[in-house]
Amino acid sequence: MVDDTPAEQAEIEKLRARDPGEADDEVYEDVDIAALPGWWRRAIEEFEEHDLRPYRPPRFSDGTLKHVVVDRLESRYDVTFRFIGMNVSYGDDWEVYVDGNRIGTIGRHRSPHGYTIFEMESDEFVSWVTEAIGTERE
Repeated sequence: MVDDTPAEQAEIEKLRARDPGEADDEVYEDVDIAALPGWWRRAIEEFEEHDLRPYRPPRFSDGTLKHVVVDRLESRYDVTFRFIGMNVSYGDDWEVYVDGNRIGTIGRHRSPHGYTIFEMESDEFVSWVTEAIGTERE
């Protein structure tokens, strides 16, 4: 995601500008799916294969797509993130792992519009992770 092409960015912006409550069949109506990043295309295909509602990527509370932030951090620090919810109930926090090490938890909820919202602004998440990674490496 760090090196998105201008075409990918244009398609992402079209999707970001949509009203959250738009009908499912309209979600990708005016979007060139082939121009979306690979992770997004794969998710769309997987959701379609299982007859699920159209894929809507998770985002932080400020609306920033989670994949954008996480991909940049993974590239910058050469790490891998995992957001894990084991034996959780709706509304429970998920654990965040960096290279297999738990760095903490993050609140999350499902919006009525069909996507997961992580209850932290993207800048706050970046600061939190940057501090945790720095602490781990000392």
